[in-house]
Amino acid sequence: MKIAFLGPAYPLRGGIVQFITILAEKLKTADHKIKIFSFKKQYPKFLFPGKDQFDHSGKKPEIEIEQVLIPYNPLTWFPTVFKIKKWNPEILILKYWIPFFAPAFGVIIRFLKLTSSTKVIYIIDNIDFHEKWIFAKTLTKFALGKADKLITLSDSVFEDTRKMFPNKKIIRSYHPLYLIFDRQRFNKKTAKKELGLTGKKVILFFGYIKPYKGLDLLLKAFPEILKNIPDAHLLIVGEVYGNDEKYLHLISELKITDKVTFIRKFVADDEVEIYFKSADVLALPYKQATQSGVAQIGYTMDLGAVATPVGGLPELVINKKTGIVAKSVTSQDFAKAIEEFFKLDKNILRKNIAIENQKYSWENFIKLIFNE
Repeated sequence: MKIAFLGPAYPLRGGIVQFITILAEKLKTADHKIKIFSFKKQYPKFLFPGKDQFDHSGKKPEIEIEQVLIPYNPLTWFPTVFKIKKWNPEILILKYWIPFFAPAFGVIIRFLKLTSSTKVIYIIDNIDFHEKWIFAKTLTKFALGKADKLITLSDSVFEDTRKMFPNKKIIRSYHPLYLIFDRQRFNKKTAKKELGLTGKKVILFFGYIKPYKGLDLLLKAFPEILKNIPDAHLLIVGEVYGNDEKYLHLISELKITDKVTFIRKFVADDEVEIYFKSADVLALPYKQATQSGVAQIGYTMDLGAVATPVGGLPELVINKKTGIVAKSVTSQDFAKAIEEFFKLDKNILRKNIAIENQKYSWENFIKLIFNE
């Protein structure tokens, strides 16, 4: 079967790129013909709060990728329609995560539908967005309105999508595991030693640092955590979207500088393992959430998590089985949840994570694409 993707791919970077690439590779392995129609540019510089939009590793995936679309430039929309139509896929898969891409996606799909029999499938990360967007609901309805199937990655997104599209075919699914990061180069002891964290109970915060992800909440919880876990150490790893001074100031103000390692950069795939292997718990102090690819990375390395009770996180972090869900989105309750986590039996925790991991295979996820 010929299956196309429309969305960001190498040399662009980020979680959406990783998801599309892994899914494309899995489908190619299953003997489908795959092509990604990618973006020439993803965001205009003035709208991008990060440091860099591109992957400079030189490690291009072995998939056909054609850069055709600039989502904010309408002059590229119709050439994109033409190129997809010419390749003539049976299925076109798109990811949907913010309304910024809705005008381009909506126009492209409508014109593609007028001139071809290609089935359109959306994989939806968010439909109730972390950041505020003007006309978000209208834009989302325009983007998704002509799709043949909508696949959601959490129960909370499924319910939101069903309310918006009561007559659409909507599939309730999950975020599959990221198996590409565990290179088997470290164990917990060697990873801690390499990072200078031997003897520490390491609490990891990982990924793009955006306001909704609640790093400030975690920092405010940390002095309370230290009262009961004096050998705790906070390892923060990720590129800051926006100004990092507010976090540095908070660390200094709370007098926890010597208890925090703050690595402010985008982490390449081959660097991820050491941080997760060094950690004793993954912190997800999100103020808003739908699901978490970061939690799925942790699960592949037997790392339990502490999460706030928002969005799809309680579906993913099974309370007292694969981690702890805090009682509320406050620093006080998050500190208590971290303390509770360290009282869990780690052998039982690992067994529970292994059981949960069986649900999250890419093979099972792919079945949903072809399920009529």
